[in-house]
Amino acid sequence: MSARHFLGAELRCWRQQRGLSLARLAALVYVSPDLLGKIEKAERAASLDVMARCDEALETGGALARLRRFVDHQTAAQPRTDASATMPTRFMVAMEIVPVGPVDSDTALRANRDGRPRLYALRGGQDG
Repeated sequence: MSARHFLGAELRCWRQQRGLSLARLAALVYVSPDLLGKIEKAERAASLDVMARCDEALETGGALARLRRFVDHQTAAQPRTDASATMPTRFMVAMEIVPVGPVDSDTALRANRDGRPRLYALRGGQDG
């Protein structure tokens, strides 16, 4: 589902492997059982500090803190949505130039002589 769900499932798995209840683990890491339950169900984000304390209590070798950093990375990598936008902006990079219609080679050379990349929008194609 998501990186946060994976972190919660791993926390639950480690806790159950060690034979600890939510209440017992919560007491060991100084948080409420409700918070740990919500982290396990991906309803709340886990702090790196809490995951580090869980790593210590569960003797995971730092697995949960590493997963927490992965959650940060995945969250940062997700594109942000703009509620006012009706259509997402899509870009496609083509490594091949295909002429469409007649091309004046002298004009094309002058236009690209500075070596700077150009972006062209063409109508048609598969997506209209």
